[in-house]
Amino acid sequence: MSEQTRALGPTTESGTGTGTWEHGRTEVDGVDLHWVHAGRAGGTPVVLLHGWPQTWYAWRKVIPVLAQQYEVYAIDLPGLGDSGSSSLGHGVRIAADLLDGWRAALDLPRVHVVGHDLGGPIGYAWAASRPGHVGSFALIGVPLHGFGLKELIARAGLWHFGFFSVPGLAEGLSQGREQVLLEYFYRHAMDAGAVRPDDIAEYLRSYARPERLANGFAYYRGLDADTADITALARTKLPMPALAVGCGQAGGPAPLDSLAEVASDVRGEVVAESGHYVAEEQPDRLSALLLDFFERASVRTS
Repeated sequence: MSEQTRALGPTTESGTGTGTWEHGRTEVDGVDLHWVHAGRAGGTPVVLLHGWPQTWYAWRKVIPVLAQQYEVYAIDLPGLGDSGSSSLGHGVRIAADLLDGWRAALDLPRVHVVGHDLGGPIGYAWAASRPGHVGSFALIGVPLHGFGLKELIARAGLWHFGFFSVPGLAEGLSQGREQVLLEYFYRHAMDAGAVRPDDIAEYLRSYARPERLANGFAYYRGLDADTADITALARTKLPMPALAVGCGQAGGPAPLDSLAEVASDVRGEVVAESGHYVAEEQPDRLSALLLDFFERASVRTS
């Protein structure tokens, strides 16, 4: 463990609506990262990376299934959820470097990385920059920067990318109105019943805190820099097994087409009946896809 990486130790807490799981905090390069752990030791651990406007809590329906066979970690991305902010700012490569430092602090030699939405490009940057530390990579719900993302933004009319990119405007219009903004995404981009009032309350608990929304907007404002980083990393294709999961009602096969450009060994499927938030809308189907993928990836890399 380096002098800049300090494990703060786990505590056992009861998460909202999740039962009792182990919560822990690890400091990496001055950033306090919050994570949740479940499951049994043995085999390659699974690391789940959430998107925006979510936290580790987005995986609450998937964790119990995966934890029956794997050691599972769901981590709040830097600057979001209950994780601290980075003095370097918030971008794909910065987050990937912090996550690999977190992996080292917990003495995890290799991990399966699963990234949804914002967690997808961060997970890709992690896998591409440190392939010896990532046993497999799964991209869910989004194409990568430089490999289909801008095309999807234009084709689907994703207005929030432009809105969030204007410094100060999104913060000014959203302050004190966090619930109005976030419920738009939870209610309008997700099947009815996928999130309940207490689920929304848990997300709002995080995003109504100082700087949480601003940190999320910062990730969107890094689109051009992140595109340059990912394009540079993609000069060498991912060597590990890769999975792409598309959402039939939100983007379709875009993640599959994207990942096929940057990885050598790609499997993919579109969950036809799901909107963008597949881990909350179709957790059983997603869990089954991931378990099958991990098993095949373990055979491939053993």
